[in-house]
Amino acid sequence: MPHTIWLEAQRRLRGELLDKDYETWIGPLRALRCVDGVLTLEVPSAFARDWLKQHHLAAIERVTSEASGRATAVTLVVNRALDVPADATALPPRRAERAAASPPARYTFDNFVVGASNRLAYGAARAVVAQPGLRYNPLFLHGSCGVGKTHLLNAVANALAVERPLGTVACLSAENFVNEMILAIEGRRMERFRRRFRGIQTLVIDDVQFLAEKRRSQEEFCHTFNALHEGSRQIVIASDRAPHDLRGIEEALRNRLASGLLAEIEAPDDDLRLALVSRKAAALELKLPAEVVTALADGWASNGRILEGALTKLDAYATLAGRAITLPLLREALGAPRKAGGAPLLERIIAEVCEHYRLTRREIASPRRTARIAGPRQVAMYLCRHHTEAPLDRIGAELGGRDHSTVAHALGAIERRLAKDAALRETLSALRARLQA
Repeated sequence: MPHTIWLEAQRRLRGELLDKDYETWIGPLRALRCVDGVLTLEVPSAFARDWLKQHHLAAIERVTSEASGRATAVTLVVNRALDVPADATALPPRRAERAAASPPARYTFDNFVVGASNRLAYGAARAVVAQPGLRYNPLFLHGSCGVGKTHLLNAVANALAVERPLGTVACLSAENFVNEMILAIEGRRMERFRRRFRGIQTLVIDDVQFLAEKRRSQEEFCHTFNALHEGSRQIVIASDRAPHDLRGIEEALRNRLASGLLAEIEAPDDDLRLALVSRKAAALELKLPAEVVTALADGWASNGRILEGALTKLDAYATLAGRAITLPLLREALGAPRKAGGAPLLERIIAEVCEHYRLTRREIASPRRTARIAGPRQVAMYLCRHHTEAPLDRIGAELGGRDHSTVAHALGAIERRLAKDAALRETLSALRARLQA
């Protein structure tokens, strides 16, 4: 029984995940038992268990529930004997022309909170769904981290996927596009890669700034863009900055990205922050006093991801302490608010990087360029750029008085390393988790 459920769940996951993600994380798992609505899966290591919990457990529980026909929880236990991927022949054949993973179902237009700062982007996204390929093509959304770009991208993809055949809507990050292309080159499957991405009806790409300094990837993406655009097929793209500010991107591609509607999503105003707190608290079934809602809106709601983390921590703190959520409890649980782009957040990012790499604040800001110091300094610049609204010259000033061109070079260097350095990706994930704690 557990094996039958898990085989069906695996079949569904194979259709949703990128090949490399499936083979790495899902393939090695084994069903141990299924008792009282709990499926126990064996994983090959503690690291794999922790990674799965953080990145894939929700999807595993969803498909397992679908496969079993009832709500099913999943427990992961370590069995170090599972040191090789599962035999792929034990699974049903995968779809040959899958373009990309499905967008997360939780992102919809219905649960997107609309305000003055995002109304243009929201309206344009709805118009794209109503008339794909005809209006606002491409649609380019840009804004700082946590303002709702990814939510809108996935809402577009989900809405269009309902009406279109499976595989004709591709929703993925620019990083995954590059990774898929690298795998295709290594496997001598570039023609198949091109057919996949140029044969779709809608392309949704997040974090297009990741293409900076990747000339081969930019060239391939540009050809894909041209093929889709000439065929009146919809393209929706998001970035942390407008096309003309994308350093390291060829001018021809920047011009194409700017050829449609550019919709900036700005930081939420007071009314939208209050609405965001109320909506996200309701999703967690939290009943908050008015003064707590106001405090959260003032101190934690300028970034949606930070707000979600704050609400989760507040809920856990109150539950474990057996206390009602009040303003004093909020201050105990969350401490002083950290405004995006302000000096305390910049200082905290730099402090976390110093602690991780065992450097002092003086060392990381020093003129020295040894690998021991230069690499962590670039990591700090990258995190400051992506987790605050501070301009490049301000970030450079905090790290030894460096100018904006030095910071821009560091950003490009880190983005290039991320494409091939798994250890760096894990380091950044760990630092981000600590910053959001």
